[in-house]
Amino acid sequence: MIEVKTSTCRACSAYCPIEVTIEDGRIAKVDGNHAAPLYEGFICPKGRALPAMHNDPNRLTHCLKRQPDGSFKPISSAQAIDEISDKVSELIAKYGPRSIAGFTGGPSVEQPASAPLMLAFLRAIGSPMVFSAATFDQPGINIANALHGTWAGGRMRPENWEVFLLIGGNPIISKQYFGQNPGHQLKAFLKTGAKLIVIDPRRTETARKAHVHLQSIPGEDPAILAGLINLVITNGWVNREFVARNAQGLEQLAHAVSGFTPDYVAERAGVEPQDLQQAASIIGHAKAGDFGCGTGPSMATRGTLTAYLMLCLQTLRGFWAPEGQEAVQPRVLLPRVKFKAQPRAPYPAWGFGEKLRVRGLQQSVAGLPSGGLAEEILTPGEGQIRALFLHGGAMLSWPQQDLTARALRALDLLVIHDIELSPTARMAHYVIATKMGFEIPAISLVGEISSLLHPGYGWAEPYAAYHPALIDPPEGADVLEAWQIYYRMARKLGLQLKFGSGKPPLDMEHEPTTDDLYEYLCKGSAVALSEVKKYPDGHIFDEAREMVGPRDPDCTARLELANTTMISELATVRSEDVSARRRLNQDFPFLLIPRRMQNVTNAAYRPPGVLRTPYNPLFMNPLDLDQLSLRNGDLVEIRSRNGRIAGVVQADRGLRRGVVALTHGFGKNPGEESDPRKDGCNVNRLTRVDDDYDPYTGIPRMGALPVSVSPLSVI
Repeated sequence: MIEVKTSTCRACSAYCPIEVTIEDGRIAKVDGNHAAPLYEGFICPKGRALPAMHNDPNRLTHCLKRQPDGSFKPISSAQAIDEISDKVSELIAKYGPRSIAGFTGGPSVEQPASAPLMLAFLRAIGSPMVFSAATFDQPGINIANALHGTWAGGRMRPENWEVFLLIGGNPIISKQYFGQNPGHQLKAFLKTGAKLIVIDPRRTETARKAHVHLQSIPGEDPAILAGLINLVITNGWVNREFVARNAQGLEQLAHAVSGFTPDYVAERAGVEPQDLQQAASIIGHAKAGDFGCGTGPSMATRGTLTAYLMLCLQTLRGFWAPEGQEAVQPRVLLPRVKFKAQPRAPYPAWGFGEKLRVRGLQQSVAGLPSGGLAEEILTPGEGQIRALFLHGGAMLSWPQQDLTARALRALDLLVIHDIELSPTARMAHYVIATKMGFEIPAISLVGEISSLLHPGYGWAEPYAAYHPALIDPPEGADVLEAWQIYYRMARKLGLQLKFGSGKPPLDMEHEPTTDDLYEYLCKGSAVALSEVKKYPDGHIFDEAREMVGPRDPDCTARLELANTTMISELATVRSEDVSARRRLNQDFPFLLIPRRMQNVTNAAYRPPGVLRTPYNPLFMNPLDLDQLSLRNGDLVEIRSRNGRIAGVVQADRGLRRGVVALTHGFGKNPGEESDPRKDGCNVNRLTRVDDDYDPYTGIPRMGALPVSVSPLSVI
């Protein structure tokens, strides 16, 4: 029997609509859904690889329990939950609720109910120890919003943009900012005569389309942005009327950036002065536009300062939605809000909530700093974390892999949700065999929530979609949705779960379905979930559109252009010894940057055959390869001050000389036999959690990392 059903790809947060061909209960093919709005049938290699993932014979179909000798044996989900619940109860009684922690990562994109239930469970036991991947991936955006303030009207509509400035991002691969068929969106944007400006050390697929590409030295994004701000101010391109009414701190900002002249920035950042001036002129003369920041600047240190300066530049030009514009990213499955053409004042970015016991790290608006989680586990004494519920690939994505391994081994209880015996699962006491995407109902709610935290996600239009589960798990499988372990533990421990203020408690007598939880999460939504379910291709709900309303007569809030912490950090940037900061020398002559792949999401499940080459190459400029007498496919040793790994080199003419690029999320665990041509290499063996870390988010230097590259004949 062959059926074709609609669904949503959840390989990343773009949430592309798809058509799924099912043959005799198995996923046979995935295509783009041409009947769905916005995407025009787009699908990327990640979506086309979904059948291979679902049909992989190595997929976990039963939960596993670690044995004393380190091996794993199957265990029923019911018994696993009983044993885990007993252990949690024992640890709370002995060490208190702070000893139990949770971490949510990329897999929660596929399972929308998992993170809310994990949070509800931790809240019910009284634990504040909630961590997420959000403090490894662009956390500075949320902190910058708090320091600068936000615009209650939202951003300008994309069809009105005359310029888009992109810093360290590559939407054609990442789908950020241009999430619905990025190639088509970019083409349509440029066809209007709008200008694209890209700041990136690599001539990416997106940078190739740019009118101005500032191919900079990694880590110099704050200097470039300060230079652009200086040019906008000195050339009289500030939207004086907007700033006078809505912002403060212009004089202090002007003074702070005055030393970032075109010649200084060009020499420091490795760009041409005329290119910097052209970029500033395009921004200065545009009547409307938007700016976006990617993962690269965040990992290259000073991600918060980069995000803050980007907001300041946007405010100087008044690039915020005016009264009378249709609002972007209106709510559909979230409660309706009013958009107003006025500022929201800055608010505390840190100084509240839980403090870690290491390096002075503390909670911020981006969450608890996950960069300190491994140390928090290893630091003895009151408040030590003894148990961790993990939804994400810590061993391949957390910095300083050896420290991560020591921390996970030190736990009294490590529970991970997984679909394979991954490197992280191999560290666990219990592996909860988890349902896969097409076995779980799909809903666009996560995209909406993400848009509240990051402007590169969500939909400019009032789009929403829901799709039921398409297939059942394999016959005889005992697999759970991730949320079920938290609900069932809570019920066994006699706890009441609640999703936060304004929502009633969950029924703890009768286990809800996933659809019940979606209804619960969408309570009070602008459009009822039952209405969204009527459209198998997704739908644009015109009734959810909102217009940006007028300013309140009594509004006195102002956006902050000169936050004292950020201005102080900018002064440090201008006065520092650049070479000492960069830490390049003859022993470490290259700067390593992160890079995404088109075919897989970093650290995600990769069944055999999904990648043409199963490893992550070390990309280098061909001239750098020639200088080292290297050729494509050669083995090399990549060494930092913190560690060394073996990799395989590949030429990339788009890379700036002296810069090398490597994708995160590959390799194996320390001590495991590994072949870089089969398994790839783990970038995080080169990093340290305390290396030049951001004091607000805890993210260490994971990009702009000084390394050496040398031939390697024997592994």
